[in-house]
Amino acid sequence: MNDAVLAVDGGGTYTRAMIVGPDGHVIEHRLADGCNAYDKADWADTLTGLLRGLGSYRLRAATIGLAGYCAQRPSSRMQEDAVRNALGPDVMISMRPDVDIACAGAFVGAPGILALAGTGSVIWADDCRHAPLRIGGWGYMLGDEGSGYWIGRMALHRVARYLDARHADDADFATRLLRAMDLPSDPDRAGEALLEWQRVQPHARSAIATLARVLDRLAHDGSADARSILLDAARCLAAQVTVARTRLGQALPWSYAGSVFHSRIVMDRMTHLLGEGPQVPRLPPIGGALMQAAMCADWPVDAAWLDRLGTEIASTR
Repeated sequence: MNDAVLAVDGGGTYTRAMIVGPDGHVIEHRLADGCNAYDKADWADTLTGLLRGLGSYRLRAATIGLAGYCAQRPSSRMQEDAVRNALGPDVMISMRPDVDIACAGAFVGAPGILALAGTGSVIWADDCRHAPLRIGGWGYMLGDEGSGYWIGRMALHRVARYLDARHADDADFATRLLRAMDLPSDPDRAGEALLEWQRVQPHARSAIATLARVLDRLAHDGSADARSILLDAARCLAAQVTVARTRLGQALPWSYAGSVFHSRIVMDRMTHLLGEGPQVPRLPPIGGALMQAAMCADWPVDAAWLDRLGTEIASTR
């Protein structure tokens, strides 16, 4: 039985687990549905199912990054208990917010500000001298501006406005989005179809968040309305990065994680608003968690190890 470390990146739409050996090579990679404890009733089953059957590894340490986790929050004890019950008492476990492992991966221990925008959104600023600073991350009912869900909700709001008022200015965008969703574009039929679409989604928030990619395609195809929503998302995220810089009193470099940043429109607008481009993440979030777990296990984590790990993770996609 060989030594290994475990990392988990648990977001709102997907949960990823990865096990690596001391040489930085990936031994096993697992993928499951999202495990956000705030809006997924089966989050514990998803998480424990992902961690089941690890007895063949001698786990030295595990870093678990979960959406919504906060050590000071009583509800997060349920997340801790679920992980501890799944892994047993002999594994050194470090529980962290998912944005923390994303920041660790992006900057590999150096100071920086991480903008995470996937299903939800949050800004994480770490100057490596004080406790990390969180901006945003208030959840989909109170905030999450610029997130995939926020973008999708803004788009559907425009569709609903069109279906109610039938304004000609909204017709083109609404029609194109409805067709992209495989729904009727006839306004007399689209309303009931859209309500039914929401009802049958296994996880409506994740489904709405995926519309961010649809909007990006529509924007590149010439939709001014789609482009406007994406630009608004970029403004929200850039404003929160600016708030983090102001509160820290220093203009730390920024980086990114999450599906919203697949949009070149969002990336370019944030670059313009912040006056500089992002630092390309050295490692993805799961890589940040693996680096943290390896350091907890007292493995020698040097530049060569990190490069090898990055190559290994890229090969699993």
